Amino acid sequence: METIKFRGLRSSFILYVLTTLVVVAVLSGLTIWGCVTLQKTLLPDSNLVYLTIQRSDSDGNETTTTVPMPLNDVLKEIPSMISMEDTEGDILSGEQNVKYSVTKIENSFTALSPKRQLVYQASQIGMIALPVFFSLAGILFCGLLFYRKKLKTPILLLTSATKQIADQNLDFQISYPSADEMGALCASFEQMRQILKENNQKLWDMLEERRHLQGSVAHDLRNPIAIIQGYAQYLQLSLSGDKISREKISSVVANILHTSHRLERYTDSLRTISRLEELEVQVQPVDFASLSSDMREDLSLLTEEKNLELDWENTVARKELNLDTKILYRILENLIGNAVRFANRKIKVQFSYCQGLLTTTVSDDGPGFPQKVLNSKDSYAYMGSDDENHLGMGLAICRVLCRKHGGQLTLSNSDQGGAVIKFVLLS
Repeated sequence: METIKFRGLRSSFILYVLTTLVVVAVLSGLTIWGCVTLQKTLLPDSNLVYLTIQRSDSDGNETTTTVPMPLNDVLKEIPSMISMEDTEGDILSGEQNVKYSVTKIENSFTALSPKRQLVYQASQIGMIALPVFFSLAGILFCGLLFYRKKLKTPILLLTSATKQIADQNLDFQISYPSADEMGALCASFEQMRQILKENNQKLWDMLEERRHLQGSVAHDLRNPIAIIQGYAQYLQLSLSGDKISREKISSVVANILHTSHRLERYTDSLRTISRLEELEVQVQPVDFASLSSDMREDLSLLTEEKNLELDWENTVARKELNLDTKILYRILENLIGNAVRFANRKIKVQFSYCQGLLTTTVSDDGPGFPQKVLNSKDSYAYMGSDDENHLGMGLAICRVLCRKHGGQLTLSNSDQGGAVIKFVLLS
């Protein structure tokens, strides 16, 4: 598998800046070189001098000639008695009076024509202005290019994702395969979205289960409520007609009390479920072999009272698991206690472990679950018998505990017809 080398935004930004600096430096250097070359072309060479010769003839006519020429050539033409410090003099030549002057040219700006002066000034301004312009343009271009290449796409993706989450829409996906901080941010945001979606789905599932549980409980409460109402109406009619004996009154009152106690157990079970939903899971490393042995010793007391065989099978090869032992023990206690009511001779408990999941199966050789119960969403509130002392809330409690531990609980029947309850815990 090819490994993608991580390049952060800082490294990319430095690369963009260095590239821009190189381009700006090259352009500025070429600009300055061009302007200097132009200036040298416009201005006379500093080794030149202006030789001005003024001639006067005998008639009084004067002619003036100014010629730029190399300094060495001037020295050859000027009489040797004229020193370099004396750049003006008179020479008598026949009938002519010749005056001369020598002016050194020191790149004099004033020696240029107006048009050349304008061009020269423009080149001077260009030597400063163009590098500044290239620098500003380079900074702007570098910033825009960096934003467009590295920031624009992930920012738009995250903005869109945020709006969708605000609109309570989690059915989308963020994909930005980049090996920089923005790529890592998008990946983290996508992971957060997935977690939010999973938690949202779990919440909806819990609310749906709660709704079904409330519906099932409300349905089961109708019978005891109807019984109490019936007895109350009976007492009201009987007492008004003075047609009821003291013994009958005692019997009716006893039945009302019994039914009211049953209602109280219902409400206690519902409060228990509510408390379990707020329970904090305390996961810690445990020696599962030792834990399994201890649980078998304790829970076997439930089966011994009914003279039932408890088949305990542990195939977990891993020595240490991360579990909340109280939750595991309570689930097994409820499931084995429920199986004791239906088993004929034997109850079997099996443990297995695979890829971070502890799977526990509790089965019995009883009549199993009716098919309509397995097909119903209210199967976790299944009572299974006419035993008025058993409310059928144990499976609901077990399911809540499984979800708190990151697992789930399922119901089924074995090939022999007995009930099979399997639950998985994240470990």
